[in-house]
Amino acid sequence: MESDRILTAATRMTVVVLILFMISFAIDMIYGEMDWNDIHVFIIPLCFGSIIYILFSFREAKVRFFKRRTKYSIAFISFIFMVLLGSLPFMLSGRMDPVSAIFESVAGFTTTGLTSVGVQELMDHSHGLLFFRVGIQWVGGLFYLVFAFLFLSDISDVAKRSVDRKIFSRIGLVPKLSSLIQNLTIIYGLFTFLSFLFFNLSGRTAFDSICLSMATVSTGGISSEGNLITGGTSLFLLIVLFMFLAGMGYYVHMSILSARGRRKTIFDTENITYITICIAVPIVGALILIINGYALGDSVQNGLFTTFSALTTTGFMVDGMSDWPDSMKIFLLLLMLIGGSTLSLSSGFKVQRFFLLVKGFLAEVKRSSHPNAVVILRRGEGTYSDKALESANMSFLYLFGLLALSICVLLLFHGDIFEAISLGVTSVSNSGMAFGAFATVEGISSLNWFVKILLSIIMLLGRFEILLPLYIFSLRGRKFTG
Repeated sequence: MESDRILTAATRMTVVVLILFMISFAIDMIYGEMDWNDIHVFIIPLCFGSIIYILFSFREAKVRFFKRRTKYSIAFISFIFMVLLGSLPFMLSGRMDPVSAIFESVAGFTTTGLTSVGVQELMDHSHGLLFFRVGIQWVGGLFYLVFAFLFLSDISDVAKRSVDRKIFSRIGLVPKLSSLIQNLTIIYGLFTFLSFLFFNLSGRTAFDSICLSMATVSTGGISSEGNLITGGTSLFLLIVLFMFLAGMGYYVHMSILSARGRRKTIFDTENITYITICIAVPIVGALILIINGYALGDSVQNGLFTTFSALTTTGFMVDGMSDWPDSMKIFLLLLMLIGGSTLSLSSGFKVQRFFLLVKGFLAEVKRSSHPNAVVILRRGEGTYSDKALESANMSFLYLFGLLALSICVLLLFHGDIFEAISLGVTSVSNSGMAFGAFATVEGISSLNWFVKILLSIIMLLGRFEILLPLYIFSLRGRKFTG
């Protein structure tokens, strides 16, 4: 039954975390950094997670039917379980208190480039613990892709869903659990391997290359050197390329595996809009830096890199950003809120909703001058209804509601309004690119336990695009359509 397959898939996602425990343990053994005093860091979570997995699988076999609400609850609870399980190595290492460990795990699985402990501090403990911090981003990115394809499109408005399904049917990839996970994993793994290969050829060590590739492809933003990237122009261009691919809707990548529909998918309205934005924003970013007196070469390179990092919500930063003009910082914050394409690894408002709001605004302008006109919102072969526009408006309201809440709370504990705004934006958009005191590990670690818990919740709501939690916890969840 379909419900059984969905539950099995949700259960298998925890297996990826268990495999990550074993790989991290093996890396410590390879580097000779594992002794009897530290063996519990990965062994205890591995044993605990294995027991839970066996019990969960045993109970799953007896279940015969799930309502739609239950399926979404399983996905959400599975993600929360992965977060709690992933926090155990940080706690057992003695590097973090429980709240900070959960914050670190949430930031990792939601692919938010925030961290309360420095990369060097993790490295001082072991390469395995650093790899684990980088690896949970990769796992979280894969989980989100499956979640976005199977669940987010299912609770959206019926008209919007028909548009999505026309895209899938066009390329012969109507979402089915049996093939969807396989295709997504192949593409996701292929991008990771290719980026690793290119980074390694650029002169990075194998360990640094795999960490950087997982951080880039997942838009997680934390590599073996943190979120501050150093290197030559060739490395920056390679990272920009894979950030661009990660921010593009994976329905475009999946069309490559299809026998038909590639051209229509590549030239889909949202994809063209995303590509157009990717061409325009680096130019604007470079011009802002040039106008403020920065050298032409540095302005072009840093403008290209940071605008792609912000738009795809990857969160990579470059040296000297703290001294940039406020106009450039505000521009980057706006890009983080926009985010990448639908069904991509980026968070934020998403290009599709932004595009829909613009079309809705132009439609209202047309109606105001032609009251009897029938205005239809189209996307390729599909048609959006007023409900779809209403859903985009509500998502916009939820996004900025979360942002306002986070800023207000942060201002209670931190007086600088711009720094509070930057941390609020980076938490809601799951980017990790903050400014001022919060651009450093010391600034994040100085937050008290209440703020860390609040930011963890906001990162989760931002990653799940708030619709799923509302659906699960709403009293009318069985009738909720998004």
